[in-house]
Amino acid sequence: MHSSVENIAGVFRRLLLPLLALAMLAVLNGCDFETRQSTLDPKGPVAEVQLDLFMVTVKVSLFIFVTVGGALLWAVIRYRERARDRGQPPPSQGHGNPLIEVALIMASVVLLVIIAVPNLKAIWYTNEFPEDAAHQLKNWYPDALEADIEDEVLVVNVFGYQWWWAFEYPQFDVVTANEFAVPVGKAVKINLRAADVIHSFWLPKLAGKVDLIPGRANWMWIQADEPGHYYGQCAEYCGEAHAYMLFRTEALGVEDFARWIQHQKKEAPEPTTNADILEGKQLFLSKTCVQCHSIRGFTVGIGGPDLTHIASRKSVAAGILDNRDIYGRLDPQKQYDNLFNWIKYSYLYKPGNLMYYPDNGLKNVELSDEEVHKIVKYLQTLD
Repeated sequence: MHSSVENIAGVFRRLLLPLLALAMLAVLNGCDFETRQSTLDPKGPVAEVQLDLFMVTVKVSLFIFVTVGGALLWAVIRYRERARDRGQPPPSQGHGNPLIEVALIMASVVLLVIIAVPNLKAIWYTNEFPEDAAHQLKNWYPDALEADIEDEVLVVNVFGYQWWWAFEYPQFDVVTANEFAVPVGKAVKINLRAADVIHSFWLPKLAGKVDLIPGRANWMWIQADEPGHYYGQCAEYCGEAHAYMLFRTEALGVEDFARWIQHQKKEAPEPTTNADILEGKQLFLSKTCVQCHSIRGFTVGIGGPDLTHIASRKSVAAGILDNRDIYGRLDPQKQYDNLFNWIKYSYLYKPGNLMYYPDNGLKNVELSDEEVHKIVKYLQTLD
């Protein structure tokens, strides 16, 4: 009987590591690294540096786990109590080994250095804007720029509000909300400012998070190496709707980005002669919408997102409601439904937002479904 138990234990020991390896493989196989917000699927140099640093830490941690865990497992199995040991006096006990202790301290120092050196390199890399002249506006932006900014790089000022984002391009006099664009292959300087409480700008496929702190001027830089639609969000708790403070980034080719800038610089188009659209504009101007929202050429509200080109955006409500079809193209019907539902029931999508009371509906205004329909039809002309 004793022999059979030891044989079973021996088989178990031989199969333990292969079983653990299979379990780890199954777990990793179930992971999808190409999710909308994945730090394991970098699309820019900053994200790649941060992923490399993460993997160094993972490898060192895995080495420590396997070494310490393996030694512990070996000791448990090697020195377990056997039937023949029962009733025998305990073996002699050790009380420390200076050589082993010094070796462990030295090994710990080496492992810390292995982690610390890449950390310092990553910090220096992410805190120093690339000096390559190819990133200067004059070397890639196709239109002539004023002399005082031609040697500059592209700058985007990001403002965090509860619970939405404003993006300003000071060199082009462009302001947008919850979505912004960057040129592929060009480093972009991001200035981060908080308008109320602490927020955190996190665009995982392009860069790690950096906080927006009231009264403090933070900055970072990003670069997209591939065209695409990238998702980001606030990564610092900032209130009840923190989880719904999203944003989106469009990485465009240089020429497409130039066209996007020129389009964003235009004032809002005049409505057509459609009666619903004309009445929708009047409702927008006569109700409290204009107190918060700005439409270039018509209104100058400052409490909410700029709506000058809202019809060209691919989402509503700070990235929560997607206006695209399955092919990534703008779907006018989805956009209409999203705008309608957002105006009527915004508290259901973003608790605590400033234009909606959960009990009384829209603040200081009553809108029928027909009036909301007309306002939405007007907003859809703001391309």
